[in-house]
Amino acid sequence: MGYNDDSFAIMLLTMALSPNREEYARPLNTQEFRRLEQRVRGSDMGRLGKLLGVDISGLMLKLDVDEQEAYRIFTLCNRGVQLTYALEGFYERGIRVVTQSDGEYPQRLTKRLGEAAPPMFYAYGEGACSEKPKVAVVGIGGVRTTPEARDAVETLVRNAGRLGYAVVTGGEPGVSHVAAGMAEEYGVELIEILGGGMGQRTAELAEAGELAARCSGISLEHPDALFTISHAITRNRVLFALSDAAIVFNTDGKRGESEAIVHGYCDWIYAWRGHASTQGLIARGAYPIDSFATLDMDQMARDWRSSRAEQLSMFDLFGE
Repeated sequence: MGYNDDSFAIMLLTMALSPNREEYARPLNTQEFRRLEQRVRGSDMGRLGKLLGVDISGLMLKLDVDEQEAYRIFTLCNRGVQLTYALEGFYERGIRVVTQSDGEYPQRLTKRLGEAAPPMFYAYGEGACSEKPKVAVVGIGGVRTTPEARDAVETLVRNAGRLGYAVVTGGEPGVSHVAAGMAEEYGVELIEILGGGMGQRTAELAEAGELAARCSGISLEHPDALFTISHAITRNRVLFALSDAAIVFNTDGKRGESEAIVHGYCDWIYAWRGHASTQGLIARGAYPIDSFATLDMDQMARDWRSSRAEQLSMFDLFGE
C-alpha cells in the first residue's frame, strides 16, 4: 500500500524495527507519541509529515523541546532506509503496516480508545480493518476446554456466522483455538488480535488452504516478537474496542477485561458462568451467561446492532 508523509512519519516515530527493540533511539510509546502529536499540531508545522527533513535545531525551535528530545525525534525520523527494508520484508510475508493516517484504519479504535488508540499496527488478510460487525471469543491459554465450553463456543460461532458477524479471537490456545476451528468448519470469517507471534501465524496460514482466505489479523507488536502477558493486555484493548460484543469464557484477571468494562471499550461484554474465574467480571458489570443452549442469539444481535446504530448517529463513522 502507498503511504503519505504523515503515515511514514508515524512509522518512523513509533515502529520497532527489531522484535527485541534494540534500537539506536527508542521508538515513542503511545503516550509519548500523543504528546508529540499535540506539539506538532500546535506548531507552524501542523502535521507530523512536516517533521521529515527538519534538523535538530529546527525541531528545538519549532516544537519547543530540549536538545535531548529533539535528537531522539531527529534520529527516529532518519530511519527511512531501514524502515523501507523492513516494510518490504513484511510485504513478502503478507504483512502490512496500518497507521492512523491511512484510510483503512478503523475509526472505531479512535472513538473507543481515545488517546490510547495505537498510532499504528501490523495487519494481514483483507478483513482485519473492515467495519463488519464482530463478536469476540475471549479466554486464556492453559485452561482445559471442557466439552461444555466447546459446545458453547460452537453455538456462538455458528450463530455469529448465521447472523453476519465475524468472530474475533486473541489467537491463544484454549477457547480461541476452538473458535478458530469452528470458524473454519462453518465458513465464518475469523479475525485474530494477536499479542505476539504474527510472523509465525502468517507462515502457518500460508499452508492453511481455505482458512487463510477467511482469516485476518492485527498485532501491535513486531511480527517476530513473542507473546507476553504485557502484549496481551494491550492487545485486549484493541480486541474489545473493535468488537460489537465479547464473551469471556475464562480469565486470569490480568488481561484487561475489567478495564474494558469500566471504560466502555465494548458495549456488550458477557461472562460465561461455566468457569469460576469469570465471577469477578460479573460483579464488575459483565452480563452473565448461564447456558448458550437457552440463549436467544437473534435478540442479542438486535441489541448489538442497536448499539452500533447509536454509534452511527453519534459519530457518522461506519455502517453495516
